[in-house]
Amino acid sequence: MEALHIISGAKKRTSHDLLEKEANWPDLSLRRTFQQTTLLHKVIHNKCPTYLYQSLPPMQDHSNRAERKYKFNTPQFDHAYYKDSVIPSSISKWNDLPNHIRTIKKLDTFKYMLKKEYVETPNPLYHYGNRFNQMSHTRIRLKFSNLNFHLYNYNLIRSPNCEHCHLPETPNHYFFICTQYNVERNEMLQKIKRILHANNVKNRITLELLLHGSKKLSYHQNIFIFDAVHSFIRKSGRNP
Repeated sequence: MEALHIISGAKKRTSHDLLEKEANWPDLSLRRTFQQTTLLHKVIHNKCPTYLYQSLPPMQDHSNRAERKYKFNTPQFDHAYYKDSVIPSSISKWNDLPNHIRTIKKLDTFKYMLKKEYVETPNPLYHYGNRFNQMSHTRIRLKFSNLNFHLYNYNLIRSPNCEHCHLPETPNHYFFICTQYNVERNEMLQKIKRILHANNVKNRITLELLLHGSKKLSYHQNIFIFDAVHSFIRKSGRNP
């Protein structure tokens, strides 16, 4: 987790859930699935002691149906709590794998396809820009920046309000409302409108667009939006 703080520039005490989501790290449940299915792959392909294979139920007869290949028979159990123990839960997760992954024989390829199937690629836009702009942008996304609303939520200041407008200084207020930054905001919005219009995209300019980009635009088109946002952050002098 410390590595994520360093890479992202996030403040200490930033939500671990938000950090993992930002980096698209698999959650604990998915990591368990990876470990359990990888172990069963090793057992099936004779890369573990034979007693492990002997402790498992027999595999299904797959002579007639390809989708049954390398599937185990579901173990029977007398008590409900046994269903969540290691062997039954591992077999259940293994049997639920798509056929094209379950039938892969090479371990490295199996692991690669597992991650490709279940783990999304981190948004490359999050790493765009110089370090200062990148960190400021990231901290707003992670809901722990120098904006008063965020500082107040972490009990670091007494009021969440903007010093100029006396309204909660949320990211939405900072990017779209605060009169202190009207000039910088108009410049940013005009740049983004030109990008959207040039690519015939009818997106509204929302906080989601400013923080994450748009899937309707290419990476390079999204970069122009991030450039406009970074320019606003720098020129506003707010240092969020």
